[in-house]
Amino acid sequence: MRRISRRSTLRGIAAAGAAGIAGFGGCLGDPGTGADGGSDPDPETAVHQVGGALSGPAWRRTERPGFVTLFDERDAVEWLLRDAPPETVGFVDDTDFEESVLAYVESVGRNTCERLVEFADVAVDDDTLTATAEATAGDDAEGDVGCGQAITYAGAFLRVTADPLPASIRVEVTDGWGTSTELTGEDGVRDPAALDGFVRPDDDPPNVPPALSCPDDGFERHPAAYEGEVNWGSGGGGGGGSGLELRVVDPEDDGDSDDPNDALRFERGDAFRVEMTNVSARPVGVGNRSKYNLEAETEGGWTDVRGSDDGRFEYTDELVPVRPGETVEWSFAMDEAGIVAEHPNDDLRVCPDLRSGRYRFVLFGADDVAVAFDHVA
Repeated sequence: MRRISRRSTLRGIAAAGAAGIAGFGGCLGDPGTGADGGSDPDPETAVHQVGGALSGPAWRRTERPGFVTLFDERDAVEWLLRDAPPETVGFVDDTDFEESVLAYVESVGRNTCERLVEFADVAVDDDTLTATAEATAGDDAEGDVGCGQAITYAGAFLRVTADPLPASIRVEVTDGWGTSTELTGEDGVRDPAALDGFVRPDDDPPNVPPALSCPDDGFERHPAAYEGEVNWGSGGGGGGGSGLELRVVDPEDDGDSDDPNDALRFERGDAFRVEMTNVSARPVGVGNRSKYNLEAETEGGWTDVRGSDDGRFEYTDELVPVRPGETVEWSFAMDEAGIVAEHPNDDLRVCPDLRSGRYRFVLFGADDVAVAFDHVA
């Protein structure tokens, strides 16, 4: 069994139970004094082993060996505590955020014994919390303890008390297979480059039709609910910021395609979906899932293909939290009925009929984030 070295090791002692493992925090070391006002080579620390991945896990072990984030206020931790054991909630509640910060680190082990996250070399360097962290079995697994052959996710809180408090985090995380990567709080839980789908074609549209005109009396077109330019593929929530990634996904694509022009070309009746993923390490608030425009590129500009005879396009004013790693989906089919099938407004319809050309989905319930795709006859 591979063992972490004993150098400056910080380990939360844990007790195994039928439902998993919950550790308690212990203080290690005395508060250090930063000579330059921004560094502390030996801050006061305490570790709490969670015994699982509170994030879900929201990250994928094929993309990275773990997940790292830093909390400087109690409310920011709340999204992780939804299914946390009482001991974990207590550890967080016992943290005085006037004097301390909480680092949270997850990794993954090869077997059921590697269920701890072990920290070493903890320091505050130029207002950045630095450390190493490794998925390990710890000393309690020595001897004849049997280790089940199951991939096991582990998480741990590291409380750091220092003066000044660190404002950022950088941790070298090593998983049970020995894969190491330096992670920061800016990395989030997902790599945008590894998401399914594409943002938009990079070639010219197959056709640019004249401005849309519906021959039906009384038809009122859905207005554009955003102003100015859109954000292609990436943006923030209703309150700004960042962390949302939007993609168009072909359900028939096996993931091997690296050509957006081919993957984003749909014939009449073809199914496709739009996926919005929160890749950040914080919940992001968005409007309800009906807040989007679905537009065609025409000679008169981008125009929504949908409308209704009563001209009522009302949306509730609400903020819906999207957890880190969570994906929200919209499913469509490339025809008049399939474009509006999932919308709650039963009176919404397409007029005139869809033509060959370029289309885009604009989520105005967030930071006006858009993706595009082509319809070919």
